[in-house]
Amino acid sequence: MVNTIQSNVSKEKTLNKGDFKSLKESLPQVYGAEKQWSTVLPILQLAVGCEDLMETLDKFEKEGKSHVHRLESIFHEIDIAVEEGENKDVEVLIEECYDIIDVTPRNSFIRDAGLIVGMQQLQQYQLTAYTSLLAQALECNAQKIVNLLRVIIYNKQQEEEQLAMAGTSQMLDEIT
Repeated sequence: MVNTIQSNVSKEKTLNKGDFKSLKESLPQVYGAEKQWSTVLPILQLAVGCEDLMETLDKFEKEGKSHVHRLESIFHEIDIAVEEGENKDVEVLIEECYDIIDVTPRNSFIRDAGLIVGMQQLQQYQLTAYTSLLAQALECNAQKIVNLLRVIIYNKQQEEEQLAMAGTSQMLDEIT
């Protein structure tokens, strides 16, 4: 009779450098996207007219620095150099925000509303990218990386909710 009971140790996937192949390929692009987002936030703060939205973007900027540090920890955890990959998708989404700034009047609710929509698209892109990284980390059984990504994803979800609510009352007052 064959013993079908396996120890927990034998069930766990052993980690080696090959296990992180997909993470190594995806991480620089996600890191680059986060850096691009962090770079554009101060510009967006200057473009919005709603004080509540400005404060929300200030929070995002501070939280973004924490996300960058968490991502750098993941680079170190999988033993690769920190590398910022080019992310054309994020460039397009940022360009859309700049287009909104160019075609809307300064300090108008229409500009703020348009920028909120543009930023929500960026947030959705980032959430999807982080969720993909999380799936890869789970596949590798890399618990430390999983934990770091879960913190980022939780914070991104909170940011998305804050963004949806930012400036709502001030914009509604302006409309009515």
